[in-house]
Amino acid sequence: MLDSHQKFHIAYLCSSLGWGGLEMNHLRNALWMSERGHDVSIICTKQSPLHEAVKKTDLRVIAIRKPSKHYAFFSAFQLRKKLSALKVTDLMIRSSFDMSIAASISFFSGRKIRSHFFMEMMFLSNKQQFFRTIRYSFLDSWVCSLEYMKELVSSATRIDAKKLQVIPSGLDFRKVALMPKELAREQLGFLENHILFGMIGRIDRKKRLDLAISALKMCQNPHFQLFFIGAVTPDTRDSYLAELQQSINEFGLEKQVHFLGFQENTSVYYRAMDAVIMASDFETFGMGTIEAMAQKTPVIATNAGGSKELLTRFPFGKLISPHSKEELAQAMVNIPKSEYPKFDFDVFQAHFNHENICEKVERNILSKERTR
Repeated sequence: MLDSHQKFHIAYLCSSLGWGGLEMNHLRNALWMSERGHDVSIICTKQSPLHEAVKKTDLRVIAIRKPSKHYAFFSAFQLRKKLSALKVTDLMIRSSFDMSIAASISFFSGRKIRSHFFMEMMFLSNKQQFFRTIRYSFLDSWVCSLEYMKELVSSATRIDAKKLQVIPSGLDFRKVALMPKELAREQLGFLENHILFGMIGRIDRKKRLDLAISALKMCQNPHFQLFFIGAVTPDTRDSYLAELQQSINEFGLEKQVHFLGFQENTSVYYRAMDAVIMASDFETFGMGTIEAMAQKTPVIATNAGGSKELLTRFPFGKLISPHSKEELAQAMVNIPKSEYPKFDFDVFQAHFNHENICEKVERNILSKERTR
């Protein structure tokens, strides 16, 4: 518990209608900061998955209509009044979609409410346009979870370098229970001779589930099992799931590929796996990577973005070329006989422990002198 003079009044804004890593991270961080004695509110879109999840907690919730991505001035003005009444001094966002309203809230409050962007999705294009530069100027901090992200943001934007911070995403290791792998597999109904691969996250084209299915076909091993944990983003018109199911049928993999939907507790799935697959062309950070490592399960990931930095620093898995079903298949075949450098779990845990992450946010973000 913090001393009274260390207490901050914080609001976490997320207008997303989805329910994936970004939204879950936002809620987790809000809960952690509340546990540490801060006054915390969550701002979310009415009847969104995040709204439903927040209602199950003790956090204060402010439900809003989904604002527009650009020039959400009216929504920002109305929200600023509510936040000022709650004495909120710091506003946290994770989605670039919410940047406009966050910057506007900072403007309408006379910068009494500071806005902080915790970057979850990396952009690979130039963001130096005049209107973006003006918007970014109303952010008091831009937090990257890895060093490569800071370098890319610095080169692709005109944001003040003093506002850039590197604070990794965190995990609550109190909730990491290392169940025996045999017991985890038994609970999920897999056989002893099965080799299990899994992908955890929303069903999205960018995650390249299709690449994993194609690689599984190339392996030609009936003992290999591939399962997907996650759901399609609500209200999407994308036919990706139907396309995946069609490929599974054409390849004759109906008995080897399993869609298990969204799961609240993924620990048993991580422990049951022989390896986690992160096949997306570019993973900004990769919560699935550190969640797998926390369960001492190796990761096969694309040699780009966050996966590259994480697996280079903590080499517990295999990096493969983007788009390469051949390299993915070879990595899957080699998993049962692979050996990895000694995994220093204590160093890993200290780096990503949520208490250490929260302390960095308090010290480097909330306690930092206001920028102009």
